[in-house]
This record gives sequence, structure tokens and C-alpha cells, in this order.
Amino acid sequence: MPGYKLAKCKACDLVWDLTPPSLPEKQYQEDYFINSNSKGGYANYFEGMKINRKTFSERLNKIANATGKEGRLLDIGCALGDCLSEAESLGWKKAEGIDPSEYAIKKARERGLAVKKGTLESLKIKENSFDLILSQDQIEHVSDPVEELIRMNHVLKPGGLLFLVTPDIGGIWARILGKYWYHYKPQEHLIYFSASTLKKSLLEAGFINVKIQKTYHVMSIAYIFNRFRYYSPLLFGSLHKIINPTFLKDIPLRIYAGEIEAWAKK
Repeated sequence: MPGYKLAKCKACDLVWDLTPPSLPEKQYQEDYFINSNSKGGYANYFEGMKINRKTFSERLNKIANATGKEGRLLDIGCALGDCLSEAESLGWKKAEGIDPSEYAIKKARERGLAVKKGTLESLKIKENSFDLILSQDQIEHVSDPVEELIRMNHVLKPGGLLFLVTPDIGGIWARILGKYWYHYKPQEHLIYFSASTLKKSLLEAGFINVKIQKTYHVMSIAYIFNRFRYYSPLLFGSLHKIINPTFLKDIPLRIYAGEIEAWAKK
């Protein structure tokens, strides 16, 4: 991508944006959640909410099977609250979220969700407060990810679980697509992990029992065609227009789109 400069650590292989924005949280306003940029933000967050819930539902059920639904859950980067809403509907009694976006927090509060505007750094959450932390497509937006992971460790109770999802720069899609990899997002994604660098970072932040594996998102066909416009605007733009008025647009598919999930304990 022209002008997009990345750096790679020779010692640990972590990759990061050399020219990150000074205030990255300022971009997460209303036009981040509804926009025509095929590479950034969301085409239409509201249209995708029904399908998004399936991703969160399947993740939450997997977590519940391993840990149960007791205690406090914190969703970091909760956006408009889809995951929190799904957690409540599935029986989590204490589901809370934080997000730096004023617009997202306003919308989440309108849904009756327990959310706060800010970040782990700005809110100064009490240590040993949560049994489960969710960080889904969030850590790559942070300029100092190890410090962020340390903050997550601090607010988790002893024995608490972190569930984290992030793009995998060491995965097959990143290797095949090279500089055209979808997850390269200037000014938005500041850090790029592989499975090995994510594991190193989690261990450095004090986590134990780290497990990392490929993960999927549940996506609608309409969403997939919309995002693929980045590679071929004419082809996928036309396909999107054809299926958008039909029932086909909401067919859900489990797509391994080049991301990894991490499980780690305090």
C-alpha cells in the first residue's frame, strides 16, 4: 500500500505501523461504523448486527463450556455492544464493556447495556475485578500492546480468563496476499501479531496456560462481497448489488479470514 510503512523487530518479529496517528481513538466516530471504505471500519454495522451476534454467541458458548457463566465479564472495545447483548441473552449476569468511541458508547447505552467510555489506561479499573476479559479485534488498535496486556492482567482476578482475537500476520492469507492482505489498515491497525509474537507478549504480560489457534467469524454473503470490493470493485460490487435485495444476502458462513484466538489465564 503506497506510503504505508511497517517495522519488524529483529529479536521477536513483532510488526507495527511506523507512522501511527497521535490520537487513534478519534477515528472511531459515527462514520467509522457506516462508511464506503472497503478496507476500514464497517460498511454498515447495523445491517451486520444480526450476523455479528452469531460470531459472539458461538464464542461465548465455547467459553461457557470451559469456564461457566459465573462472575464478571469485561468486553474491551465493546463497540455498540453486540457481544454484551448476546452475553446477557445467554445468561451472563454481570457483563460490562468499555470503548473509546463516544458514538459507540451512546448507542450501547441506548440498548440498556453497562458500558463506560474510555480505555483500560484512562479508566483506571480496580485490580482483580473481573473473571473474564474479552478483547476481540481490539489489541491491534493499541500502540503499546504489551502494556495493554499487562493492564488486562491486573484487572483480572487470579485464575481469570482472557479471550483475545486479532489478525494473524503469520497466517496463510497474509503470506498469500502479501501487501494486499485485507488486515493491513493504515492508521487503524497499529500492531500485527503472529501466533508466536502474541504468545510471547502474553507471557511477558504475566499470563499462563496460553493457547493460540486459528479462529473464524460468522459473516453474511453480502458482507463478504462488500469487503471483497477492495480486490475487484466491479466484480464484487456487482455481485453485492445482485444479492442485496434477496434473502441470499443474510446467509451466514463461518469464514477463517486470517485471524487467531488466544486463551490465557492469570
